[in-house]
Amino acid sequence: MTGYEADLDRLDAGARELRGFAGQAKEIAGTLDKALAAFGACWGDDAVGRSFAASHEKPSGDAAGAVSGLSTTLGDVGDKLAATAETYRHVEESNATAMRRLDG
Repeated sequence: MTGYEADLDRLDAGARELRGFAGQAKEIAGTLDKALAAFGACWGDDAVGRSFAASHEKPSGDAAGAVSGLSTTLGDVGDKLAATAETYRHVEESNATAMRRLDG
């Protein structure tokens, strides 16, 4: 025995939770994108507006992209947790079957 145990129910629950967070992040990103698009270039086209745009448009786009990417990342981690739990289940079932054959 290695002393290591995997809590498969907890892995499954974590996977579901992360997938839920991924959905929330996607919804937030969509709402943010719509809000920013609705405002458009609201800072104006004068010298002050162009200066503001030069300083803030790229960081704003980067932040919006990061929120959007968070959805994908959380979903991917959730999928990997679920796959890990499934792999452990399969290994445990295979080991149990092998042990029953040895006992038989």
